[in-house]
Amino acid sequence: MLQTIAKVGPVLDLFTEDRTEWGVSEAAEALGIPRSTAHSLLSSLAETGLLMGSSKGRYRLGWRIIELNAVMHAGNDIRSVAEPVLLDLNEQTGETTNLGVLDRGYVIYLDKLAARHQVGVTGVRIGAKLEAHCSAIGKVLLAYESSARVQAILASPTLRRFTDKTITDPQVLEHELEMIRSQGVAYESGEAVADVACIAAPVKDAYGVVVAAVSITGPEFRVDAHRETLGRAVKGAAADITARLAIHKR
Repeated sequence: MLQTIAKVGPVLDLFTEDRTEWGVSEAAEALGIPRSTAHSLLSSLAETGLLMGSSKGRYRLGWRIIELNAVMHAGNDIRSVAEPVLLDLNEQTGETTNLGVLDRGYVIYLDKLAARHQVGVTGVRIGAKLEAHCSAIGKVLLAYESSARVQAILASPTLRRFTDKTITDPQVLEHELEMIRSQGVAYESGEAVADVACIAAPVKDAYGVVVAAVSITGPEFRVDAHRETLGRAVKGAAADITARLAIHKR
């Protein structure tokens, strides 16, 4: 049973915006498992509603995903508590503001408010995921992860390069995570997308555990020029959300 459950995540990870539909043979090849195993997994997930099958034997995400998404948001305090703070940060800085969490080495973006400047950065969409090592929001979340989980990410075959500034050396990344922990804020300039910069700070729950991060994203020339001021604003927003979460739990 546990072995089967462990295979469900990689199957669901196959479905992306770029590839919304998979056949049994294609899934088996991508996952490196026998075709019979792939067929069993896909058909079982279709029975639960997480996937839906077509008459041509192909699969896509099922409607139950929407139901689970609604349930998850109903029980998730972070997004609703953070919403007014993100709005204040957006008005204060004029830059795109984001709220994200860490999931299996990826940042999942829970909320976003677009930039108010004429020249701004659209940023990623809500629900998108991005590898953690290349963004400020990802690095600040990694900095407060358990050592074992961070080491597992660093031990992966490669830290993918997105630009010529992306950190791909595990030792360099480890040193940066130490700096983030001491400063309480993360900076990133052109590491995920050329000419785009980001500043992020951690959000803690009522027990002092980092559960999310807030960030601003903008053009490199503008963010870098006001790094200290924007850094204070982001740290203040993160502290505000942290305080609101503590009150919300009382």
